[in-house]
Order: sequence, then C-alpha cells, then structure tokens
Amino acid sequence: MADTNDNKSKQPRVELSIPEQTATPEDSFLLSAREVKHWAEQLPVANVGETARQVYKTLASFNRMRIPTLVRAEVIELFREPVRYINTNITKHYLNVGFPLSPKAQKAALLATELCNEIAISYKILFLEQVLGDEHNFNQKLVIVAAQRALQYMKQRMFHNLLVYREYQKGLWREAHYLYAWASQNHVHQIGVKDNSKFIWKKKSVQSIEDVYKDMLLIATTNPYRLTQSHLRRVHDKLPEWNKLTEVGSISELDNHSAGIFYLNLWSDEPPLKSISPAQSNDSRFRAFDLNGILAEARREYEEAEWESPAHLDHDHQHLSRSLLKSLIRGWNKSLERKFARNALQHELFAIVGLSNLLRLLEKNIEDAAEEQAEKSQENKGSSSHLTWNDSVFSTLAIASPTNNLGGDSIFTDSTNLASTLLGTAVDADPQNMFDKLARDPNAAFSVLTYNESVEGYCLGWKESYPMKVRVGDVLGIRSPNNPDEYSVAVTRWLKDASGSELYIGIQVLASSCSPVTITPGSKASSNPQNQYRCLLISGGGIENERRGILTNTRAFELNTIMTMVTEFGEHQIKLTKWVESNNNFIHYYFSYVEKQQPGETNAKSEDDFQDLWHDL
Repeated sequence: MADTNDNKSKQPRVELSIPEQTATPEDSFLLSAREVKHWAEQLPVANVGETARQVYKTLASFNRMRIPTLVRAEVIELFREPVRYINTNITKHYLNVGFPLSPKAQKAALLATELCNEIAISYKILFLEQVLGDEHNFNQKLVIVAAQRALQYMKQRMFHNLLVYREYQKGLWREAHYLYAWASQNHVHQIGVKDNSKFIWKKKSVQSIEDVYKDMLLIATTNPYRLTQSHLRRVHDKLPEWNKLTEVGSISELDNHSAGIFYLNLWSDEPPLKSISPAQSNDSRFRAFDLNGILAEARREYEEAEWESPAHLDHDHQHLSRSLLKSLIRGWNKSLERKFARNALQHELFAIVGLSNLLRLLEKNIEDAAEEQAEKSQENKGSSSHLTWNDSVFSTLAIASPTNNLGGDSIFTDSTNLASTLLGTAVDADPQNMFDKLARDPNAAFSVLTYNESVEGYCLGWKESYPMKVRVGDVLGIRSPNNPDEYSVAVTRWLKDASGSELYIGIQVLASSCSPVTITPGSKASSNPQNQYRCLLISGGGIENERRGILTNTRAFELNTIMTMVTEFGEHQIKLTKWVESNNNFIHYYFSYVEKQQPGETNAKSEDDFQDLWHDL
C-alpha cells in the first residue's frame, strides 16, 4: 500500500469478523454439495416464510461448522439463489411504506440483511483460510472469488440496511477497505469474476473486486438518508453504468482540487469523506475517489431529464428525474453543511402528514369558523333587548332534546360553553382536552416532540405509536400548541432509524403560513369540479420569503400560463413563474399575480422571454 519505511503504511492486521466454529457432525448433509443441492431443490418455495426459516437456520449453522475448504466453496454457491429469491420476496414488506416500520416489516428488513451477512461470512471464511492458511494449499482463483463475493454481499447488506434508513453496520467499512487494500496490494483488484459461475471469470458480464468496492463507495456518496426508497433503488440500478466513470487511486494522482473528489481512509471504519486535512492528504493510508466523470454525465443528463411529479410515472430506471439528479449533483459538488446553528431544544408541536391531509384539515377549520360565525350572527340577529318575562313568552317555545338528530341548542353538548354563555365566567379552555377530540381521528394533527431546531427547521422524534407514518419527501403541517389556527408547511428531508420504535426525521420549513386554494387553468374560474385543482398557498418561509408559492399534488402545470386562483377572499389571476422542486408527493411553484385588463385595454408591454430570470440575477 505504501513505502515500508513509513510506519503509517504498514499493512493493517486482518480484521474480518467471523463466528467461532465447532466440529461438524459426521452425518451432516452440509458435508456434501450433492446433498445440499438436493435439499435446496426440495425447499417449499411457494411458502416464502418457511423457505426463509430453513435457509437462514441452515446457513447460520453452516458458518459455525468446520467444513473442508473446497466443500465450503461448492456449498455456499448453492445458497446464493435461495437467498436471492427470499430477499426479492420479502422486500415488499418494507418498500414503499411509511416509517417507522411495523414490527413485521422490521423483522423482514433485518432478515434480508442477516441473510446477506451470512453469505458474506462464508466467503470471508474462505478468504481467511487462503490468506492465513498453508501456502502450499493456496488457491489464487478461490481467494479472488471469495474476496469479490464477500464484498458483493456486504454491499447488498448495506443496501438493504439503507433502504430502511439504518446506520452503517459496525465494521462494514473497515472490512470493505481491507479487502480492497489487500486486492490492490496484490494487483488482483481488477480481475473480473463471473457472477453466475464458480471460479471462472471472463471479460463479459463480470465484476472485479474494485468494481464492487466502487459500487459501495458510490452509494455512500449519494447522501442515502436524504433519498426516497425509489430514488435509492434507481441509483442502485445505475451503478454498473456509473462504475466505469469513477476511479480510485492515490491522492497525488487524482486530487486536482475539483468538486467531485472524495477521500478514503483504508484503515478506518468510515465511509467516503468529502474533505480531509493537509496532513491526511500526505498519509499513505488515504486514497482519492474521483467522481468527476459521473458529475459530467449527470449534468448532461440533467438538461434532458424531466421533473418528477405525483403524475409522473416513469418506469424507465435508466433515466433519472431532474429532481434526483439535482440532489446528487449538489451532494457530489460539495459536502452538505448546516447553514444555521442547531439548538438542542425539546418542546411539543402538532403535526399532520401529507399535503391532502393538510388541505382537508385547513378546509375543515375554515368551514367550522364560518359556521361558528354564522351561528353568532344568527344569535345576534334573533336576540332582543325588550323581553317581557311572563308565561306567555315561554308558552310559545319548544326545546328539542340534545340527543335528537333533528336539532337542538349547541350549548347542551358543551358544558364549557354553557358556563361561559349563561354565567359569563371566564372558563380557561384546556388545549389538551380540545386536542384529544382530534387525536381520535387518524387524519388529524397529533403531538410530536422536537430534539433540536434551527432557523430553517427541526429534528423530530417519530414514534411507532404515532397514527401517521412518514417518508422522505412528505409534506408536513406543523403548528404550535399556542397557535391552533396557524400551520407552517415543512418537508421531510432525511430519515434515520434510531431504534426499533423511534425514528429521527429532519424537516425543513418551507413557509410559516398557508391556506387552501383552488386553481383553474384559464382567465376565469370554472364551475366544473374536474377543472378545479386543490392547492396550498404558502408564504413567509426561508430565504425566499418574498416569493409567493403554491404546492399541489394533483398534476403538473405549464409555466407562464394564466390561471385563476380562488381563495376565501375572492378570485385572482396568477401566472406560474418557476418550478422550484418536486417529487412523487408534491410540486412547488413560484407564481406572480396578473393584473386584470379592462375591456378594450391592450397589453402595451408584453413580457419578454427573460421575465423569469430578472429576480434570480
């Protein structure tokens, strides 16, 4: 790896973790590849649960037995197809679902990672038997295949783990760095290994140790905790194409101070780093990972890509959306640093997940307020200051029962209102009691706890007991307990699984206030519900607080077309000026108000093609 005179460049000790092994029973079928193949063919594949149980238990036992090297090499290859089949079928329990996961989904995700781990353990055992064993029995083909396969299943284990937003497993990067460093030192890191055959490699349909290692590095550089599951899977599908555009080498050869450079500490348990100190750049234990080839390709693809939207159903995994490419390019260019200081404050907020749920809640609040105002107006209109207190007045009145569906006075259903109305006493309303009524509704806001906050957002603890699940890219409505009528609008930017029952989520506040509106393409509001689209009007958030925006999850609209927006205060003509961001949950637009022209008035100053550019300049 470096000059032997440099103390820091001494070869690191072997740090591949394997379980302790015991003697194998003489009658075990695991001592015969033929018997294992017959056993695998008899697995009840129609019953995925039973197949998974048998394969996992047998594989775990196999890795804890002393098996002859060549027998182990043959047998472990027979486990690869059952494990692939099981993982393909159980991923449905934790893909495209909200978080935190259900207990069943958590177990499915854990099983997928453990199956990959057990396969990797078998190949690590083979590798160590060759590297640390008798050199007279050394098999170069076997040791290369074992190292490549071990890395391959470590990559799969890492990928399944990231799909559920868990931290990297302890020791994962130390072992991956070690296997690559060993292969590089022995100049075998670029020898291809055929995926569907044992001990044979060809230039067609092969992956080398370096190829698999670079796949792992690439996934880690995409800020995976900020990606949706579908985005992470699309990145995974692009790895074979992107792999050819990257390079691992010494810092002195590759580091040209360009944006797309990451750094690797081959003696550490750390993923790729975006920056290192000057002293580390001269340390032979460090390597450079050059992604500038991918950056150039991603920028080219970005110009031709489409924006992702709720109505954008793109099944072509070879082409990434503009939304995803924008996130990747930003992360590869520079490390994502916090703009504002984070303050460790814990306090209660109320939240609701989903743009549709937030719109429904805001509309209901407006309807309730309108009904309350109408009731007050009716009471004031019907009241009289000239009442004669005699029997003749009461003889003409009829009071309906509180339980009668036909009607009744509202004061019978609310003792607090009754006390304050009849007695005139100031009764303090308990917000928690009022909130309890909403909590029974699964679509209502519920209490969440912040762990820290900054100017732009919060880190929240999301518990399994909450009535709503959350995903990266979800819209959240946030309100303070002290201000029940005002909602802020936020977006979930990242997830991390803290434990089995709680999730940490990072949210960015887009706007400090919002209100539901409907928009209709054209200069007039349509009475046809099919032409009306529910949106969220947002304002007063972040650096762009002077810009007016709307969020929609219904469809994508063309920019620079006149639309009519209907609010609770009337109709307004607007023009969408910029597509800010989008994903499968929402689209965020900027817009400007359009002045209505008087009859006969002509547009003297037509807007030029650069109208949307002036504000940005």
